Amino acid sequence: MTDAALAFPTAGAALTPLKSAAEAARSADFSSLWSGQAAALGREMSTGDLIRRLAAEAAQRIKDLGAEG
Repeated sequence: MTDAALAFPTAGAALTPLKSAAEAARSADFSSLWSGQAAALGREMSTGDLIRRLAAEAAQRIKDLGAEG
């Protein structure tokens, strides 16, 4: 890294022309892919498995909330 780089989020604006040109060419080479602080919690799984897991966790949370009241 370098001190010459612009700070977040200003640096992203500098990529706008490159991002636009890449996306016009159907390329994601300059697209922003933000992962946030929880990136390390990510797990590889299929979309179907993810949806089933989220639905099961939501159902359990709803059940837990009902048991609290």
